[in-house]
Amino acid sequence: MRHLVLASLAALALTGTAAAQQRYLEADHADVVRLPAPAYTVVIGNPSVADAVIHDRNTLILTGRLHGRTNIIALDARGRVIYAQDVVVGGTPDGGVTLYRGANRTTYACGAQCEAIPAIGDDPERFDALSNQGNTRLQAAAQALAAGDGGSAPLAGGQE
Repeated sequence: MRHLVLASLAALALTGTAAAQQRYLEADHADVVRLPAPAYTVVIGNPSVADAVIHDRNTLILTGRLHGRTNIIALDARGRVIYAQDVVVGGTPDGGVTLYRGANRTTYACGAQCEAIPAIGDDPERFDALSNQGNTRLQAAAQALAAGDGGSAPLAGGQE
């Protein structure tokens, strides 16, 4: 019986650790991450979902772009992992609504108001329209950044 209790406690501890390794970001919002050591490289699994910029060597700025899931890894000067985390980008963490009309489904992220979001399994026509709008928004943001109209850029040339 004692082994069963210890195994149960160990499983609970591991579950808590796994949950702690996930960060939730709202789309179009940024979050600050303080790193345990200076970062020199940041790798983003899917840059369409989230972005990360080295503000200074010990601070990352994470930005949610489009709804989805990805991961972010920061490496030190020797290529060692100093930060690794799964990132989920969505609407507000307060909730959402799924609307069914016959066989068609539409997903909404809800905060002060509900907004339609593209979610896997939604009505294909609605999904494509929302996805195209999101891609257009990302392209406009990239063009503004390239023109120097906003955002921030990573440090260049090894500056600290």
